[in-house]
Amino acid sequence: MNLGYANIALRAAGGSGVAAGLEFNHNFRVEEFRRPEFEVSAKTETEGPLFVGQRAETSVAASYFAGGGLPDAPVVWRVTSTATTFTPPNRSDFVFGKWTPWWIYRYERPESHTETFNGHTNTAGKHRLRIDFDSVKPARPATVTAEASVTDVNRQTWTAKTTMLVHPADLYVD
Repeated sequence: MNLGYANIALRAAGGSGVAAGLEFNHNFRVEEFRRPEFEVSAKTETEGPLFVGQRAETSVAASYFAGGGLPDAPVVWRVTSTATTFTPPNRSDFVFGKWTPWWIYRYERPESHTETFNGHTNTAGKHRLRIDFDSVKPARPATVTAEASVTDVNRQTWTAKTTMLVHPADLYVD
């Protein structure tokens, strides 16, 4: 296929009813595809449960498919904390956080906060980031997502993420 703009036309043929004879056109752009030369994986090194006032270690590992780590590659971390709810295992009758009744549909964007951090992978292709859970206001559970993007010398960028649940305290009161 040639690079550039392309169009696909879809037409419902035969049959009867609402879809009979309908047409749909979709425009898109064909760009160059480069095979990935390396893979990226992220994980949370600290075991849970995690609480406000503590910290967690996250790591990203970038390695070539041919073997070996991706040394001295730029890493951009994007860490986002989003207010959420928590239901204890085997206790579906309890929900901690901001509860919205199921019969009321009201889309509200959850409160969130994002920060960006930069670094470089070590000689083994790994980078670690320590995340301090300073405070949550109001005190409610939060989902913290750490997303790491690694770029190689050929300017290919791949991203991996890990997610953590952070509790406002070690006990909940109902």
